[in-house]
Amino acid sequence: MFIKISSFVFSQNDSSSFNVIPENYFHFNYENDFFSATDRYYTQGVSAQLIHPVIRHSPISKVLIKLKGPVTNYYGLQIKQDCFTPKSIRIDTIMFGERPYAGTFLVSHSLSSLNKQQNLLLHTQLDLGIIGNYAMCEEEQKAIHKALDNIEPLSWEYQLANEFVINYRGKVEKGIFSNRHFDLTGNANVKVGTLYTDVGTGINLRFGFFDPYFNNLGLSKDPISRKFKVFGVIKANAKLVGYNAAIQGGVFSKDIYVIDANNLSRFVFEGTAAITIAYKTFSLTYSQTYITREYHTGVDHSWGGIFITKAF
Repeated sequence: MFIKISSFVFSQNDSSSFNVIPENYFHFNYENDFFSATDRYYTQGVSAQLIHPVIRHSPISKVLIKLKGPVTNYYGLQIKQDCFTPKSIRIDTIMFGERPYAGTFLVSHSLSSLNKQQNLLLHTQLDLGIIGNYAMCEEEQKAIHKALDNIEPLSWEYQLANEFVINYRGKVEKGIFSNRHFDLTGNANVKVGTLYTDVGTGINLRFGFFDPYFNNLGLSKDPISRKFKVFGVIKANAKLVGYNAAIQGGVFSKDIYVIDANNLSRFVFEGTAAITIAYKTFSLTYSQTYITREYHTGVDHSWGGIFITKAF
């Protein structure tokens, strides 16, 4: 299936050749393991993204890849903060064998290139940012716990050192089967850089009342589009991990404590179940994600997320 896809990837055609004006989107995402009644590992993630044609004029857009043929290209700009802690935040010393405290803050340029005729979507993204205390995860977690009259997180002084990070991501999705109330897509994805390096593959299953997956990025202003949508989603992804700086520390930084490469789990599975409710150009999604242990002395983990999208 994916061998055929490669012939569509390396092109400089633009959506103007298809005479399509894509929708603009604003996304806000919030993830926290509070929804799974835990406070460990990937403990919080917050992101905001704008998808708008003006972003194509950024010089960084030149390193993003478009599909061939009649395509619609969606250019995006995103800011994202992710926060990580060990299994317990109540210990005031280093927990050897546990993941270190870490925070990341990224500014990302992305391109989602969609070929509706081929049921094909290519997403490429360049991440620029920082890992370390400049990501402000320590201050944020302590402020949230104080506001909720919860325990103060201990040992943030041992978090990973500051280091600039750069990453490139690619993900190609191809339709496998679809009808009015059920569709299945497959994907292959890769990350390369100083933050994450891994390669994976997965599937995405939807069931319910929705528009075709490859019509757009989820919402449409077209009057013939379904006004009310409600559907469930099941995602499964398996990846081979080469490097994870949020666990192993930065490539060049000198950290107080990290997880050694020999302790890193090279095969990781991640699964997500979600439900989406949408009306016209607004959608709300709630998800639950499960991930197998990312290092041998760790445990499995799960978290929940709320995703808000507005098309305009």
